[in-house]
Amino acid sequence: MKTCEILLIDDDPMTNFINKTVIKSEFPDYSLVIFDNGLNALGHIRENPSSSYLIFLDINMPVMDGWEFLDKISEDTIQYNLVIHILSSSLDIVDKQKAKENDLVSSFITKPLKRDILKELKSHM
Repeated sequence: MKTCEILLIDDDPMTNFINKTVIKSEFPDYSLVIFDNGLNALGHIRENPSSSYLIFLDINMPVMDGWEFLDKISEDTIQYNLVIHILSSSLDIVDKQKAKENDLVSSFITKPLKRDILKELKSHM
C-alpha cells in the first residue's frame, strides 16, 4: 500500500493547532505534516513522489502562496497522487471561483476545519 500523508500548508500557528487537532481525531492513523509555506511543501512532495497526499492548502502565505504552489506543482511532469482542498478564511468570490476552475482543487473549505467536513471527505477516500 502506498504511503498516504496529510499535508497542512498554512502559516498561522493557531489555525494549524486547531486543524491538527481535528485532523488527528478523524485520521488518527495517517501521518500529518505541517508546512508554513507552499515552497517547503512542494519540496517535500517532489522528494517523495510515490506517496499519496491529502492536502489542505491555505491561499495567503509568505514565500510561496497557495496559488503559486498550485501553478508550480502543475508544471511538474511527474503525476503525483494529490487530493487538494483549499482551506482559507477568504470570503472573496474571486478566490472561490479560481479554486473551482483549477483542476487540481477538489473543494474550497472555509477555516477552521470541522469534523463533519472531514468525515465527508473520509467517506470518499
